[in-house]
Amino acid sequence: MSSCCVRYAVLVAEPSTYYSFDFGKHLVGAVDIIVQKDDVLQHLPEAEEYVYILGNAVLKNFRIYKVATTLLKACDELAKLWGFKYLVVKAHPDDFDLYLDAGYEVIPCDPLSRNGKKNEVLMVKHI
Repeated sequence: MSSCCVRYAVLVAEPSTYYSFDFGKHLVGAVDIIVQKDDVLQHLPEAEEYVYILGNAVLKNFRIYKVATTLLKACDELAKLWGFKYLVVKAHPDDFDLYLDAGYEVIPCDPLSRNGKKNEVLMVKHI
């Protein structure tokens, strides 16, 4: 699949009407994704591009409601709609379980580091 333009999306989660009394119309979570074409492709058989998860954030009070999991499922559906077979994320160790439970696998390569903070690990999901 070749790109003619940048494909980028932000998917958001709002509280249900049950919770809107306490939280109003505020967002409770968001995930942003973009189509990429770089050296990660060496780990993705037959792929020319892939969908990369730039960030995934959920308000602390809503984490018990699996909002992040729901947002990742929405990413799966959007990636399929766009015609892609792979989603990739650079996951922090604290988030491994979230991505493993969502079907992501660790790509065996050197751990990544940003600004000397916790190492990130490249993870991929084939959809």
